[in-house]
Amino acid sequence: MLFGFLAGKYGIINPEKSKEHIYLAMFLEFLGLLGCVCYVLILTILIYDPRGAVFLGDLIPQKYFYFPVKLLVIFFHAYILLSIHTGSVAVGTATAIYSFYFAPILIRELRIGKSRNFYKMSAKLRRPKNIRHVYRSLQIIQANIFSFLGRFLFMCHGNFLVSTLFLNFVLIRYWGQLQIVTKIQFLIWTYVLMTFWACVLELGRFLLTKGNKTLRSWKGGKWKSATNNNLMKKFLRSCKPIVLSYGKQFVVGRVSVLAFFRGNMRGTCRALLTTKK
Repeated sequence: MLFGFLAGKYGIINPEKSKEHIYLAMFLEFLGLLGCVCYVLILTILIYDPRGAVFLGDLIPQKYFYFPVKLLVIFFHAYILLSIHTGSVAVGTATAIYSFYFAPILIRELRIGKSRNFYKMSAKLRRPKNIRHVYRSLQIIQANIFSFLGRFLFMCHGNFLVSTLFLNFVLIRYWGQLQIVTKIQFLIWTYVLMTFWACVLELGRFLLTKGNKTLRSWKGGKWKSATNNNLMKKFLRSCKPIVLSYGKQFVVGRVSVLAFFRGNMRGTCRALLTTKK
């Protein structure tokens, strides 16, 4: 509703003619197609070799691996893989849309003191009353969304960290024992998972740093009247940067990306040293 109001009142770019919207639509279509292709490829490998090292069929002795058991293993992994790929595409889509619509308003359109070419929405948006209304609305939307998604964000962080740590450990420790197809799968999964989650954390860091710059740009007597200056000073004292977080337990900050890679490297090294023969 807020974004529809902004589009109608402050002249956001036309979705049918804007190159940015076209690129976003193309990216989302590519993301969905990529998810389908990956799922079909892994499903093909599963049907061809359900007793591969990455499937449960490897734990079942060959003499008990009858056709019904084989079919059960295939159906089980097909369901799990479908859930994983669907969830990954959904998270990627939500992240892309959030980055495209929410972040630019916060870090660009509400910032004061830039040239006209810097903005894409009407200058009416940057009037004191409108800025207060829009920023508070963004805070409320963010708080409501992450009151639910915050837990999901926190769990995803742990899952991505553990998953990539496990993949790295298996690749290093059992490289000589893995089949070539398994090696390729694990390498692709490791790269995709680490890159994707690093991008999400980088988005959180970007929101924090640029959001702080937006708030700092409101300081000083830039509002053409003493009344507006006083109102903006009081409003600014009540504002906090909008961040990706789960309450105060987990907040995506400036060093979250580095902490993610450092934790992954340390965890992998400790696992290798612990299992060293």
